[in-house]
Amino acid sequence: MKNTITITLLSFMISFSSAFSQEIGKYSVYLGISPFGGGINIGHNLNEKTSINVGFGGAPEGDIPDAIKPEIAGFSDNYTHTAKSAWMGMFVSHQPLDRFSWFRVNAGFAVGSIENTIKDGEELYSADYNENPVSYFGLTFGKPPYKGLVYGLDIGALFSSGADFSHNANGDPDKFNALQDGVPGLTNVLPNIQITVGYCF
Repeated sequence: MKNTITITLLSFMISFSSAFSQEIGKYSVYLGISPFGGGINIGHNLNEKTSINVGFGGAPEGDIPDAIKPEIAGFSDNYTHTAKSAWMGMFVSHQPLDRFSWFRVNAGFAVGSIENTIKDGEELYSADYNENPVSYFGLTFGKPPYKGLVYGLDIGALFSSGADFSHNANGDPDKFNALQDGVPGLTNVLPNIQITVGYCF
C-alpha cells in the first residue's frame, strides 16, 4: 500500500512538472505568510533555474494561540505569550534537478528582530532575537518562474545564536532557567513554513 501511494505521488509530481511550458518571466512579486508574519518578496529571475529575491515583512504584537503554546516547566496553564517581528532578507533560489522544475533550494540571510513576551501572573519574561544577520535554508515546492500566476510552499529554518532572555523583578529563577533550557520556538533554530502567491512578468 505504501509503495502504491509513493509511486502515485511521484507520478503526479512528474506529470505536474512536465505540464509547465510557458515563457520565463524576468521579475516576480510574491505575497507570503509565515510564523514570522506577512511579507512581500521581489524576485529577479536570472534564468529558469536561478532567482535572486529580496523580501521584507513582519507582524504586529499579538497573542500566540493556546493550541500551539508549549508546556513550560513551572508555568501555569494560563500564561500568555505575545510576539512581534520585523525583518528583511536576501535569498538565492535554485532548481537543482532538471526533471523536477517544481522543486527548489532556497538559501540566504535575514536581518531584523523577533520579540517574545511571556507573562505568568505578575512575572514577565522576555526572549528577544536581535542578532543580525542570521542565515536561512529551505526547500521550496511550487510553480517555476513562468509568466502569470505563481505560488509556492517553502519549508526551512532560520539559524541564529539564540535569544537574549530577561525577566522583571517578579521573575522566578527556576522558570527563567526552564525558558533558557530550550522551549520549542525559542531555540537557536527557528522553523519556518511560508506560503506564497504572486505574479511573474
